[in-house]
Amino acid sequence: MSLFAKIKSFFTASGSAAAPQQEAADRHWQEVYDARAAFYEQHFGPLPDDILKLGHLFGVWPGGGLYVIPASKLGEGMYAYTTFGLTNPDMPTTTTLIECDEACDEQGRPNQTTTSLGPKQPAETPEGAAGYGYELMIVAQENAEWPIWVLQWAVGAELLSDAGILGRVEEFNGLTVEGIQVGCGDEANLLIAKAREPLPAGVQLPNGNMDLLIATVITNEEMQWGMENGRAALLDRLAEAGVGQTSVRERV
Repeated sequence: MSLFAKIKSFFTASGSAAAPQQEAADRHWQEVYDARAAFYEQHFGPLPDDILKLGHLFGVWPGGGLYVIPASKLGEGMYAYTTFGLTNPDMPTTTTLIECDEACDEQGRPNQTTTSLGPKQPAETPEGAAGYGYELMIVAQENAEWPIWVLQWAVGAELLSDAGILGRVEEFNGLTVEGIQVGCGDEANLLIAKAREPLPAGVQLPNGNMDLLIATVITNEEMQWGMENGRAALLDRLAEAGVGQTSVRERV
């Protein structure tokens, strides 16, 4: 049984025979999953056994999650933090989050999430796009939690608020975002742009095109410079400085 079929079983009656159309949809979903996994493994490294599911978005993004990939193919000690599922065949989502309640343990960590869902008009996406048309990645030479905060912010903005991140990146040759929370009392500025060499630009999946977008941490000065000179010029400047699209928090 495919991963998507297993997830769907939580929402359907057990033991019922799947319709031929549903079996075909499950096979297609698995083909997309496998093609995307092969892309990541070819360019970055093997996918971990566990995917981080976002509890409050499980009903909105049932087949998606986040991976922290030890990116050995980028170099020793490199990590690729990425969304995995914005390009699923069941995206853009037709479900939205109306209410979310979280219960926490004695240490203040969420241990139970209760959500209320409702219907949603699917977001507009580029023609020929697989789902939302992109996956978002952060490349860093550290195993840390702050990139997860960035990915959670981006996924929430896209699925719940139709942020249209890919469209904005294409319209402005990149997107700068100021003051994204990346921890308790910690913020970061970002430049989001399409991947440049040596990173792969993307891949053609069975359900359409997937662009790989990279979110790079930038300084306050770089944020202002990019607003004055353009995001593409800022990306060129980072490349010339040897930073490229790798996030180095120590620069900030």
